[in-house]
Amino acid sequence: MNRVEDLEKLDEEFTEVSFKAKVDNTYIMLLSSIIERNIKKVQHKISEQLFEKYNNIVENLKNNHEIQMYDELNIKDTIIESIEITNDSYIIRVKLISRYMDYIIDENTKQYKRGINDHRIEKNNRLIFVKRRDAKKLGVTRICTHCGSSIDINSNGICPYCRQPFETVNFDWILTSMEEM
Repeated sequence: MNRVEDLEKLDEEFTEVSFKAKVDNTYIMLLSSIIERNIKKVQHKISEQLFEKYNNIVENLKNNHEIQMYDELNIKDTIIESIEITNDSYIIRVKLISRYMDYIIDENTKQYKRGINDHRIEKNNRLIFVKRRDAKKLGVTRICTHCGSSIDINSNGICPYCRQPFETVNFDWILTSMEEM
């Protein structure tokens, strides 16, 4: 098992604090994208498999004229459980503890349908993040890999000019798995 210190020596951009902030941000962006029913807003931060999984969930919600709500969302704790360093990548398993109200409303009436909307519940998730060992430095200015324009990947990762997603997989950590524990 590798330690945070081992990863810091190999990846000069890595710090535990900034990584945990990235984990929290990605998690909140994903849940917010589900509420907004637009997974493309977080597509640049998740694997293709996760994109398909959550896009299908959103499409099912749309087909049923429902909106998933995660009210009063906050992160209680983010714990690095393990770090694996392979020849090709860095893999970090994280336990994320969050609290929120988890319920469904009707798309048209905005009326409560089911779930928990009267108190926050605690959820434990295991997230797996992967970064390629040969990842390029992001640098201060992010350039669209498709058209070369400057892009703000924190807003939604979609180039405002060519409408293509930023290929974060070549530069940064990607969420590849998220399972409730």
